[in-house]
Amino acid sequence: MVRRIANSYRESYSGLPRELWIVALSLWINRCGAMVLAYLAIYLHESKVAMPESEAGRMISVFGVGSILGTLIGARLVEAVGAVRVQTLCMLLAAPLYWFIPAWTETWAIVINILLLSSVNEAVRPANSTLIAKLVSREDRSRAFALQRLAANLGFAFGGLMGGVVASYDYRLLFVVNGSTTLVAGLVLLWYFRLQRLPGEAKPSEVRVPGPVTDPVFIVFLGLFLLSTLVFFQLLSNYTLYLHGPYSLSERQIGILFAVNTLIVVIFEMPLVDWVKRWPAVRVVGWGCALSCLGFGILPFGSTFGFAIFGMAIVSLGEMLCMPLAASYAANRSPVGAEGQYIGWWSMSIALAFVLGPAIGSWLYSITPNLVWYASLGIAGVVFVGFYLLPKNERHTHDPHDVLPAPDAGDLLADSAAS
Repeated sequence: MVRRIANSYRESYSGLPRELWIVALSLWINRCGAMVLAYLAIYLHESKVAMPESEAGRMISVFGVGSILGTLIGARLVEAVGAVRVQTLCMLLAAPLYWFIPAWTETWAIVINILLLSSVNEAVRPANSTLIAKLVSREDRSRAFALQRLAANLGFAFGGLMGGVVASYDYRLLFVVNGSTTLVAGLVLLWYFRLQRLPGEAKPSEVRVPGPVTDPVFIVFLGLFLLSTLVFFQLLSNYTLYLHGPYSLSERQIGILFAVNTLIVVIFEMPLVDWVKRWPAVRVVGWGCALSCLGFGILPFGSTFGFAIFGMAIVSLGEMLCMPLAASYAANRSPVGAEGQYIGWWSMSIALAFVLGPAIGSWLYSITPNLVWYASLGIAGVVFVGFYLLPKNERHTHDPHDVLPAPDAGDLLADSAAS
């Protein structure tokens, strides 16, 4: 039994190219320092800036607006200059933008800095996803995206733990650490990939391919995914309020719930994604989105810490099925040369949910706390049926040249000379 489990883990990680592990290492380093966003409102309120609480909270919305702009810009830049170059340069540019924030005391300067930072930061998302899609074959994309999520979750877990320690000394150190890890992550990519284009990346003048706007199936897919992600981002606001209110959970218990989510994802996501590859990706995404919404929707039917853990386990299972498979579907659905556009639109749906989800949820919560969770149950049903009705095939166009081989380091270095 133990040997079978060990073999399952080994198989789920085997066969992925070295370049993908380098990208995962860079992402892990970057996420280890991801501390600023969680403490930004507190810093702006309690530091020399002395921003009112309501105004400090709105800075998160500014970050969200920049995220939307960044995903749009990043998707376009990927096509123009290449995924490696966009991700590397954006990380290098983001580092000083973190360091500058503590220098400002005027609101307008802070707004501009946060808007620039979030735009540059989120331009990395479509570049990173496109880079992953280019590095592996279509069959391995789900595992490749799951590996990146594993790296991100491990980094976030460490960053969240260290963020509290760092903040207890000096909030300004958060910006120093976050900027420094972002710089190191960018330097890792710069050292290994040397800013070259990947094999198979066409130059802008060489390719004219249809974008997502001509693909109604993908538009419906994004709409359903956006609905479920609106629910998922209740984690950032109303979820903790509800646990602290009707459930009467302590901060320590709420922290344990988030740790349960991270632990489940880190341990089980890679083997699970490898196991479900036998089914059509769009169906698995539908199951995942529905389960994630269901995990939130059952909250009004319990009131204990154990029931909250049960709900979080369902959310975590849905997250593991939905997120890596959705990214893989977006990459596989695109024609060759349009991966950046498709992944950019998918990334923008996440950015939109990040902005709209907490706002819509808070409005429903203000009417009655249970309403947001009943709405989540309704959305679970809608997305389950919606994804089931979508065609099972992933491809928008059938191009015999659209499966790119996973390159090795020699391919990459040789290609850099031509670019």
